[in-house]
Amino acid sequence: MLRSASVAAILLASATPALAQRTAENAVETAEDAFGTSVGNERVGLYSPFGARGFSPVQAGNVRINGLYIDYQADLTDRLIAGSNVRVGLTAQGYPFPAPTGVADFSLRLPGSEAVASTVVGIGPFGGPRVELDAQLPVTDTLGIAAGLGVNQQETYHGGDQRLLSAAVVARWRPAENVEIIPFWGMQEEDGQEAQPIIFTDGAYLPPEIERRRYFGPQWAQNEGRDVNYGLLTTLGFGDWTLRWGAFRAIAHDYRNFTPLFLNTTPEGEADRAVIAEQKRRFASTSGELRLTRQFVEGDRLHLIHLMTRGRIRDRRYGGGQRFDFGRGRIDEPIEAPEPALTLGPQTTDQVRQLTGGLGYEGRWRGVGELSLGIQRTFYEKEVVRPSGALPVSQASPWLFNGTLSILAGSDLVFYAGYSKGLEESPVAPDFAVNRGEAPPAIITEQMDAGLRYAITRDLRLVAGLFDVRKPYFALDPERVFRELGEVRNRGIEMSLAGQITPRLSIVLGAVFLDATVSGDSVDLGLIGPRPVGSVGRTVTGALNWKVPRVEGLSLDLAYESTSDRVTTEDTLVIPARYVASLGGRYRFDLLDKPATFRAQLATVNNPYGYNNIGEGYYYNLPRRFQMSLTVDM
Repeated sequence: MLRSASVAAILLASATPALAQRTAENAVETAEDAFGTSVGNERVGLYSPFGARGFSPVQAGNVRINGLYIDYQADLTDRLIAGSNVRVGLTAQGYPFPAPTGVADFSLRLPGSEAVASTVVGIGPFGGPRVELDAQLPVTDTLGIAAGLGVNQQETYHGGDQRLLSAAVVARWRPAENVEIIPFWGMQEEDGQEAQPIIFTDGAYLPPEIERRRYFGPQWAQNEGRDVNYGLLTTLGFGDWTLRWGAFRAIAHDYRNFTPLFLNTTPEGEADRAVIAEQKRRFASTSGELRLTRQFVEGDRLHLIHLMTRGRIRDRRYGGGQRFDFGRGRIDEPIEAPEPALTLGPQTTDQVRQLTGGLGYEGRWRGVGELSLGIQRTFYEKEVVRPSGALPVSQASPWLFNGTLSILAGSDLVFYAGYSKGLEESPVAPDFAVNRGEAPPAIITEQMDAGLRYAITRDLRLVAGLFDVRKPYFALDPERVFRELGEVRNRGIEMSLAGQITPRLSIVLGAVFLDATVSGDSVDLGLIGPRPVGSVGRTVTGALNWKVPRVEGLSLDLAYESTSDRVTTEDTLVIPARYVASLGGRYRFDLLDKPATFRAQLATVNNPYGYNNIGEGYYYNLPRRFQMSLTVDM
């Protein structure tokens, strides 16, 4: 029989562990699947919040903090966030109102019941020191405070560097058994960041090989900006009712933003050199979710009814920049030119107002399976005012549906299937587009998936599934205007194997085989190819963590990633397949009677040279790099 435990009690009991116990951070041992897990400074798995099944959950607007909706506009600092998980397919079950592009769920660093401070001192991956301090303090039996501060003089892979300052404060107040109130604030500020150059060729060929880790943009093209996130999370439980509320404010302010461009590059490396400069770009959003849940227990069946409302008010200001040309030159030689005077021109503003209401049902039948159904109605409005005048107001009020079903075929095997329809954000025009920064109106997306989960052992699980995601396709047209060019359909197979093979050996192994196609008039007319730019047909990733016998506290790890050919804008050209491997280790010991961990990793051991593409532009891949750190819990 199912026990009548309140949903609030379950949520409070499953809260994130204390933030300051950082010596135990290990993404391989923490991951429950291979679909994307980050813990502290480590990440494993196929996907990330910025890329899943060929799309971006963050870009689509499918982000949660501790399970509640936030309109992600400003980067979340690691001083505020303990980690994240990407939820797709069966792993998204249990999330009311799932999203077609998957859900990226971030977890706050919550204070625990003991006073602890963790210090991380490190260097790398390309040189440059970093210091992180995270602390938690129980003020009373019901109130705890956590705070963090980080300073990083980071060197970037393309030869530049940047200074990062991050800080966060989180309070956790539990005045009663089923009451939890969590206010938080986090900030990340960067300056002195040399902008990443983008290379555009003059035909169906890749740029020539050049020296990596040498910055060849102008020294004055240094980005500066600040991201701030703050909000309030509340959980109230009363009997069989649970009320959860999250309110969030996000502000991203780019004081200076540069994009060095090398255009019409020849096979010999000669190009037209230019820099696009912009100032005072600002994205801000107020968002949140209110969810009321009622549970019913009926023998071996648990029923959950969700009543939800979400909303956001988003304001963006961008544009008004200038393009400066510096003539022909080689792409592997720095642009030596004085900084020109930038005059900020008229800017574009856009405003989004969206309100969504939903009714959801979850049914869990012990030994049989689970059923989830949801219906939503969303009201969306977007106003854009360009320097040349206002555009027509974009409005939409669609009905959205979702449903998932999982069936137990024994104690170790589960089959599942699901469908979801959503209204998601369209991609934002990249900085090298003619209409850079422009965000088209929201788009209707659909997803179908099905698969299975098999528990090979109690500690090792296999997940395999099929998916089909469809949405409008946005990309650069031949005039480098970012706009809708057709419909994209991403079909694929994804697999995950994660857990412990032995008590000393943990594994996270994932693979996705993607068939991505574009259809529409632009394809029929030959303006674009039938494959979306940047799509990869096969990705295999794996990570192992092995605790060395007879050497207490020592563990070794191996990471591997292999990708097939990557699609470019030219039908006759692809970026060749490649693989990378990384080796590392950690040693846990006591330092002056305090828990400590020394971590070292050599990434991309094989050091292959290749290119990645962003739209029709190219940048070279990450070279070999080394990093090490010492973490102490005090």
